[in-house]
Amino acid sequence: MLQSLPLILFIVMTEVSVGSVAVLVFLDWRNEVKLGFLRSYALIYLGLVGLTYLFQQSFASSDLLNTYTHLDHAWTGYQSLPLLLFFLLLIPYSLFLILDRNAGIDGKERAEKARAEGQEVRTPVLRILRLISGVATVLAALATLFVMAMIFHNLVGGALGGIATVLGFFAAAFALGGVMTAMWLGHWYLVTPALSEKPLLFSTTIVLLAIVAQIIFALVAGPVSSPATSSTPSSSAITTSTPAPTPSPAQVKPKGAPVVTPLSVNTIGLIRILVSFIMPLVLGALAWKLVRDRSFQSATGMLYLVVVLTLAGESMARGLFLAGL
Repeated sequence: MLQSLPLILFIVMTEVSVGSVAVLVFLDWRNEVKLGFLRSYALIYLGLVGLTYLFQQSFASSDLLNTYTHLDHAWTGYQSLPLLLFFLLLIPYSLFLILDRNAGIDGKERAEKARAEGQEVRTPVLRILRLISGVATVLAALATLFVMAMIFHNLVGGALGGIATVLGFFAAAFALGGVMTAMWLGHWYLVTPALSEKPLLFSTTIVLLAIVAQIIFALVAGPVSSPATSSTPSSSAITTSTPAPTPSPAQVKPKGAPVVTPLSVNTIGLIRILVSFIMPLVLGALAWKLVRDRSFQSATGMLYLVVVLTLAGESMARGLFLAGL
């Protein structure tokens, strides 16, 4: 588990980055949130993506990934480039957000008022450039996620299981990133309660759909059955046939002795189902209902809980997923 911890963190960081930026660009496209929100979290997510790239270079480079026998080495060399493009394309998108004063709901309301007065309103050039850069950023983000999923898809047996595993990465990204952006967005309603509930309802709906998709893909993929897991009996048979070395005074237990964990893999899997799927789905549905009722403070509290649960559940899921390494 300790060996795979950097990979777990890298996967979760990438999923959060991709999902958060994608949902932010969707909200920008819909023109229903405040400009201050778009600017603030574009810069925050820029820092997150940059940190993810640095983490990948240090702990999940192609050379390090190639040391794991059961990963798909044909894809490890392609991980760095789309992630770097994701980061670089997010820079002009954030810059266009800073320069464009007509972005967000305020600019949309001014344009609608001008149309009502009979004035001709043209789409600002900065908006066109911003949306083009935003689409390019999302495409690079999705390419990053696809390459990462292809690297790890071999850990699940069968063609259908591999496809479900790849799609599961995308569902997890929108569940994690969607709820992160929805939670941040909920804070803006606490200071500007007159905002329409549509953007928060849209973000929460993405989260619920993503969690449902995660459940479906997890059922289709089934349990992880990597070659490393299937080779365990033969290796243990070889170990038992060899006399155990005499432990030195400083050695606590014989080398190769079985490690007894307080919880079985099946028990951890059940906890993961509760934390990743059942509780977030129930609390997310409750948050969705509270948003519909314009009870934004209570909805934000529910979204806080969903953020904690999804992050914890995804970390557990990726720990189980990489256990075969």
